[in-house]
Amino acid sequence: MKYDFTSIMDRKGRDAIAVDMIGQPGGFAPEAPAPGFDVIPMWVADMNFPTAPGIIKAIM
Repeated sequence: MKYDFTSIMDRKGRDAIAVDMIGQPGGFAPEAPAPGFDVIPMWVADMNFPTAPGIIKAIM
């Protein structure tokens, strides 16, 4: 099976703590990064690619 692991999906606003809680009190990175820097969102089993279509089909 071929699958695209190179495209990154935008997970903001999709209940992704590693992304949505950056710069939030009690979040993954409680302070926003300094200008010119970025946070690397790492979380347990963090995946920034969509679920394979075969898995979605099996769940449905």
